[in-house]
Amino acid sequence: MTGRSVMGTTTILKNVLDRKPMVAFPTQYALKPRHFEVKIKDLENSQIIEQLYKADNQRSTEYWRLEEIVEFMQECMSNPNTWLTVLYWMDENGNIYVIDGGHRVSLLVAWIKRYFADEQVISAPNFNDQQKADLRYIRDRIKECSDFQKIMTDPSLIKIKENIEKLSIRFMHVVGSPEDARKAFESINSKSKRLDRWEEAHLKNRGRDTFYAIYACCYLSDNRANLIDLGENEINRIIVLGEKIHNLLFRNILLDTDLTHGKRIGLVTELLNIISNDSDMDSDESDGQALRVYERLSELYTILFRIAKPEGDNRNVSLGLHPQLYFFKDGRFQITSFLAWFAIIAELHNENKLQYFTSVRKSVETLIANFPIATTETVGKFGSGIKGYDRLQIVYKAFIKISSKVDIDFDDELNLNTIILALSKSFDYLNFNEHLEAGFHGIMDEQAIKDIVAYVQKLKPDERPKSHKFSLTTKTILRQKFNIHNQNFCRICDGLLHSSSTEVDHRIAMSLGGEGHIDNAVLLHPYCNRLKSDRTEEEARAALFGA
Repeated sequence: MTGRSVMGTTTILKNVLDRKPMVAFPTQYALKPRHFEVKIKDLENSQIIEQLYKADNQRSTEYWRLEEIVEFMQECMSNPNTWLTVLYWMDENGNIYVIDGGHRVSLLVAWIKRYFADEQVISAPNFNDQQKADLRYIRDRIKECSDFQKIMTDPSLIKIKENIEKLSIRFMHVVGSPEDARKAFESINSKSKRLDRWEEAHLKNRGRDTFYAIYACCYLSDNRANLIDLGENEINRIIVLGEKIHNLLFRNILLDTDLTHGKRIGLVTELLNIISNDSDMDSDESDGQALRVYERLSELYTILFRIAKPEGDNRNVSLGLHPQLYFFKDGRFQITSFLAWFAIIAELHNENKLQYFTSVRKSVETLIANFPIATTETVGKFGSGIKGYDRLQIVYKAFIKISSKVDIDFDDELNLNTIILALSKSFDYLNFNEHLEAGFHGIMDEQAIKDIVAYVQKLKPDERPKSHKFSLTTKTILRQKFNIHNQNFCRICDGLLHSSSTEVDHRIAMSLGGEGHIDNAVLLHPYCNRLKSDRTEEEARAALFGA
């Protein structure tokens, strides 16, 4: 077994409970709260187990590490006072939708159904090889106690049986609409910080195009329940395409790297933003929504297969970029590099310049391999992920330009000096002191250097014809931060803010190169936003208060 799941998360709880959308019904507010308890030992024979579903707001149950699963099971076996509370919503047919507590319930159901004892039992999901390895790890840790039925029947385990017999799951009923249930979940998890910002933003964007696109490629086994809103006749091809994207992105390109579910959502969100040029192309209009979602996924798939060849797909022509060279460093996935190259390949594809890239590819790859400082220093200066990929993209474009102007021969002093000076003059933060100290004799191609520097200057963020608008996701995250951290005062007038009466403004104005990421966003009163216009906050306050 690999050590991946022990240190990271496991997916063995992912498919224990089916996901089902919560549907409003006329008498939902007339229900009286139905709080109840079920003994764990009685859960298997209770009709409740057949009525349990993951609510559509629930994140995928793949956030616990194997060690957390083992610790929880050990606590159940040794502590009769283990806290087991589940928040749920009930539909008109009596089905129970787990709002909070999905990991615990899924674990207990899997334990009772003997998945940990024998993954081949009839009712068990079709576990993959890694999941089977994870199950073996659990069996190795808790031995015969991995079999719940053995605990309940083996006299040698009587003490553990007695403890478990005292345990109950407390089901707490949330009365109201499905939206009331989702808000209850968001409130609990925001306070406990169990959801990251991407998960929260995704759940709050329910019903929009991006919400469904993300579900299609980040939730494989339980996505149908949340895609059903698009229409039963429309979702099959969306599900198929989503699975292709998932396999291509997370297995072929990222090499099955152990990203959390929230980071996967964040990554797909950013990729969708890139192919839409960061513009707000996200709608909740039901007319034609299934087609819009499919088209967004198709665009994403097109760029991804340009990067890597999908398994079994010989129709699409791929560049076949080597992940270890382009997207990894010291065996770790570098999201900034991936976003940068994704944006570049998207641009090359759209401008029909893939052949041009191919003609200089070998030289570009030589520069990537021999000048890792260009990547590390850029990320160090401008930040990782969405904050820094834009700047790193310029560096890689410079590599492409250099490769078209200079023979990449490091044994040739003229070529090496030309490359070094072109990079150092284009990016003043790159430090090549080691080379300069070794002896720089001034042999260079001055015209090539001028051409490369001029090209890079045209790519500077304040001169590129690129949208700097805030995406819907960025706006959602900002308002969540406002609610969580009580950032309640306008930075222009100092007056109290109400989240529903605000506008998102650029700290650094778009006209001055201000970008549309979260670090450049602030909530202001609409009037104060107009007053600020393209000025700095200090200038706007000076105009308002006099200075």
